[in-house]
Amino acid sequence: MKKLLYIFLFAVLILSGCEKKQELLAPASLFEMDGEATAAGVCPGDGPEEFKASYRDYTLQVAWNDAESNFMVMSPDQIPYDEEISTMIATLFIDGKPVDPEAFCKEQAIQSDQIHDLLSSPDFLRKHDVIYRYLVFEWSDSEIVDIYSEELNYNETFETPRSGT
Repeated sequence: MKKLLYIFLFAVLILSGCEKKQELLAPASLFEMDGEATAAGVCPGDGPEEFKASYRDYTLQVAWNDAESNFMVMSPDQIPYDEEISTMIATLFIDGKPVDPEAFCKEQAIQSDQIHDLLSSPDFLRKHDVIYRYLVFEWSDSEIVDIYSEELNYNETFETPRSGT
């Protein structure tokens, strides 16, 4: 169920009207953890300054920690770190490479609201490995209280293993 929620959140990110600024696609190494610390050295107990110094150049999504909240894109300086929130950095990987969803839609000649249907289709998944990785930071009183990294493997979720190379 949690993975389906992240699929929905990914679709919301695609459909959201983000500011048009050059943001980096997070590499696979960004999602690796060393114990409780991220690859950038951020760990529970750190505050907004450490977080912004490490992740300012990525698309940041924010959700309040209540049942009705959905993730939305915010600039690092607008995030209300003193509230009970979660921040997330996410990247879609196709065949091991980070993909810009907007550019991918253009290449595939599809609308952004069609990306989930394409990425979860058996035909596409037989030809490609699709993984959605995300790094989540839980905040309370301007302090990171928890960090976790997860991924959603579309080929496993939609039971369509890639056939051959």
